[in-house]
Amino acid sequence: MSSSYLLILPFCFFLFACQNKPIDDGNEISTIPVTAKKFSSNSTPCPDSLISCAEVEINVPFILDHSTADLINKSILKELSLIMENLPPDLNSLQDIPTKIDTFISQHRNFSNDVDFPQLWSFKINFDILENNDNSLSILLNSNIYTGGAHPINDLSILTFNPDSGKKVIFSDIIKDEKSLKTLIVQEFKRKRNLSDSVNLTDEGYYSNDWPLPKNFALLAQGLYIVYNAYEIGPYVLGTTELLIPIDAIKPLLKD
Repeated sequence: MSSSYLLILPFCFFLFACQNKPIDDGNEISTIPVTAKKFSSNSTPCPDSLISCAEVEINVPFILDHSTADLINKSILKELSLIMENLPPDLNSLQDIPTKIDTFISQHRNFSNDVDFPQLWSFKINFDILENNDNSLSILLNSNIYTGGAHPINDLSILTFNPDSGKKVIFSDIIKDEKSLKTLIVQEFKRKRNLSDSVNLTDEGYYSNDWPLPKNFALLAQGLYIVYNAYEIGPYVLGTTELLIPIDAIKPLLKD
């Protein structure tokens, strides 16, 4: 990711591969208990005689034992449905994921039978907890899908929830001046990149000097973390743009 600042974020938790184990930092259980659900499979044999293989590793969050669990889980499932939309059937529950995995492997098998060329396909989803406290539950989903071609499809999705209501947080819930926020985002990007205020971002390869508000964001204790995936503000070659706007800079724009 050519514009990545993700590593500067002190994540609250690191995830483990074990299925159905509550995520814990080793000292105390988080405010909302998040369970890691893991699914994996691959074509058989893998690789085959043509050095072809399809591998799937899916590690997704699921909320248990909380008053807002049902509402949060529905939002998570909706986001997963978008990520896996090209794999029938519809995703109505996590129990449908194994069938979607079978579809992916079947698609690989059928395609491999039609072409005389090695096919190394992969479908991976993982997640991190960005913040989990009385104020916010923020989950980052990282999907990486490759089915041949010039490059994989890699997207970061952020889901932020109000722990009390279980509702997904949108910008209008926390920001009182969205126009000023858009200006601040571009200013902060230029500052982090050591670009002058007058630089034309289209000369740097971006689509425009006026960026839309990002679809993916989280208000953390450290500041406002935002993500623009490839093609949102620039071509694939510019990668994913991640930015953490310090809390002191964002405070004047926050609602009381």
